[in-house]
Amino acid sequence: MNKNTLLIGLSLLFLLTLHAQPDPKTSDPKATSILNKVSKLYKSYSGIKSTFSITTTSAQGKSTSSNGTVWIKGTRYKLDYAGQEIFCNGKYIWTYNKEDNEVTKENYKVKDNAITPNEIFTIYNRDFKNAYEGPTVKDGKTYEVIKMVSKKKVNYSYIKLEIDKSTNKIQRMVQHYKNGTEIIYGIGQFTANTSLADNFFEWNAASHPGVSEVDLTKK
Repeated sequence: MNKNTLLIGLSLLFLLTLHAQPDPKTSDPKATSILNKVSKLYKSYSGIKSTFSITTTSAQGKSTSSNGTVWIKGTRYKLDYAGQEIFCNGKYIWTYNKEDNEVTKENYKVKDNAITPNEIFTIYNRDFKNAYEGPTVKDGKTYEVIKMVSKKKVNYSYIKLEIDKSTNKIQRMVQHYKNGTEIIYGIGQFTANTSLADNFFEWNAASHPGVSEVDLTKK
């Protein structure tokens, strides 16, 4: 899974925007009520650390899985996944490839329709039609299932959220593609109100001696 796919998927799992509200003309009132609770909860956190799993299943049924960790503070985020560490301080983004022993620095830009992990855990906005699909019970816990269909042109058909009814926390997201592929993003160990210094989200060359640096911000 490449960096862009990972960032988009995690952002879908976490949030699209902090301030937008669902369009009442296209959203199920039940779904909207649940998502409002989710939004209120995650907005209250000063910082977040969460482990996650990603399972990709092809239309032929072949599956691959991997795990990672994400840290969030306001507009800043850090990802540790698949041999890469990605740092973003809201101005620059550094991608450290451990195998190549190389870090690339780029200007941080939010492109049209792009989704980034610093927009975490409020999954809906006016670009989605939301529908409540009812509860499901797994391992003795009840989860509210919400189906979301984008009103814009995207490369997937729909996503489904599973939200813990007792805590209002997102537990799992299923992203279904038109070719039959499904990607499941699951939340593991979740820690709210984590204390994180601002420079935690910046590349520190002194602590990574010998790493080759490629600066694309000056081009």
